[in-house]
Amino acid sequence: MRRIHDWLTGRWYSDRPVWFLIPLTWLFVLLSATRRLLYRSGILLSGALPVPVIVVGNITVGGSGKTPCVLWLCEALREAGYRPGIVTRGYGGRVGSARLVTAESDPGDVGDE
Repeated sequence: MRRIHDWLTGRWYSDRPVWFLIPLTWLFVLLSATRRLLYRSGILLSGALPVPVIVVGNITVGGSGKTPCVLWLCEALREAGYRPGIVTRGYGGRVGSARLVTAESDPGDVGDE
């Protein structure tokens, strides 16, 4: 699996187009439009959270500095008097459910984020 990931990442950043991914693009567009329609029609429901939320993600495949950006943002918010928290899905972790991640948490369990 790692070999496929490395190959796709290399192709992603190359100057050559990745034509074989175009059907996946169409599938993504179809699924996204369907999901949006389900939310707009009220079949899928969304809820409001009791606190403001800032989402940092999908800047690029990886290595673009999202984690340092989040850490900087949290520090800036703390200095402004806020009490921010960080929620992550824990890329690569073995634990499938949400749990509190601390500095002592095993990255093999909770992921590398």
